[in-house]
Amino acid sequence: MTPPGLRRALLVLALAGLPLQAGAQQTGPTAPLEILETGAAAGEAAAQFALAERYHSGTGVLQNFATAAALYLQAAEQGQAAAQNRLGQYYHTGLGLEQSQTAALHWLEAAAKQGEAQHIFDLAKALELGADGSRDAARAAGFYQQAASQGHTGASVSLAVLYQNGTGVAQDFSRAFALYRGPAAEGHARAQNNLGLLYVRGTGVAQDYDRATALFAAAAEQGLAIAMTNLSVMYANGFGVEQSDSIAADWERRASQQRQDRTSGPGTAAAATRPLCGFDPRLAVPTNETGNQAQRQRAAEGGDPVAQFLLGWHLCSQPEASAQELRQAAGWFRAAATKGHSVSMANLGRLYLHGQGLPQDYVLSYMWLTLAQSIGLSGILEDSTALRQRMTAAQINDSQARAEALWQQLHHP
Repeated sequence: MTPPGLRRALLVLALAGLPLQAGAQQTGPTAPLEILETGAAAGEAAAQFALAERYHSGTGVLQNFATAAALYLQAAEQGQAAAQNRLGQYYHTGLGLEQSQTAALHWLEAAAKQGEAQHIFDLAKALELGADGSRDAARAAGFYQQAASQGHTGASVSLAVLYQNGTGVAQDFSRAFALYRGPAAEGHARAQNNLGLLYVRGTGVAQDYDRATALFAAAAEQGLAIAMTNLSVMYANGFGVEQSDSIAADWERRASQQRQDRTSGPGTAAAATRPLCGFDPRLAVPTNETGNQAQRQRAAEGGDPVAQFLLGWHLCSQPEASAQELRQAAGWFRAAATKGHSVSMANLGRLYLHGQGLPQDYVLSYMWLTLAQSIGLSGILEDSTALRQRMTAAQINDSQARAEALWQQLHHP
């Protein structure tokens, strides 16, 4: 089950010249990077998994899913359940390696057999919608039931959906109702919304508009767009609440905005309010006297990355900066970023992300954000995680390969 690409990656790790001894007790997730590298090279599954997690998240290292996959494989082949599960998910999504439903199920099943409820749930999800488009809802239902019996909330909700729709199991609204109740009471938004639908339609339970409206409202307050729409319908028709066209319109507007935020571009509400170009907190905010500007210009043209960053920031931070100013800012940020200036990397990534001053390019945006994150710049993980949701696995892998190549140039010119 070890593809040639991963074998080559493992060979690179083996040739890194790392010491071959480490204390297994020191190879937890918070262990120093050097300890994890030593333990991983010595064949310790715990160290291999912990180091893979570092590469998966980009914590203290340059985020790289291909390297993480190689390490997960080493631990997985030793029977480490968490590594088997993560490797299965990588195969399912195509992160770090070639997507394969067969390999995904192989490793997800290996992990699930060890009994962890989350691993059983992840296997069920992969069966319900395979990496190759295949579906095995009947088998998925069995694993959802197994995880649900261990108290896994998500498994209960997913199983309820199958019963509600009659997918892979005989349609049974009463069974769906029973499965939704616990998660809904615990505040699970999807369960609240779906339980509300059962109350509206009177399927599996007596029709109750008041209860349905309360459930839709609870889910809508958590930001679930479909619940907002359902709540809008209740207000528009006066079902369970006093009829109100204005409140109905407000909830529909909020639902539309929620969907637009999810589909029109990456980022969260917090990221949306962040300045397009951030300032380096290690520096003093520059003054705009003519002499100072001229001095920075000369220093920037001479190759000083700090001066290059300051010129870029000055252009980018102008109120309603023009397209030409943003293009010039991008040029200065690029010059500083290629010398290792982290905030310039982040700003360049955001310009690519939003298509400001540069053509929108998610691959290059993610590359620069990944590099900035590797240096420990705060706030970058939020941007890069949101961006990743809009990229294909192939784009992510390409972006990380480019980041790795540039990282090598920066550290081994």
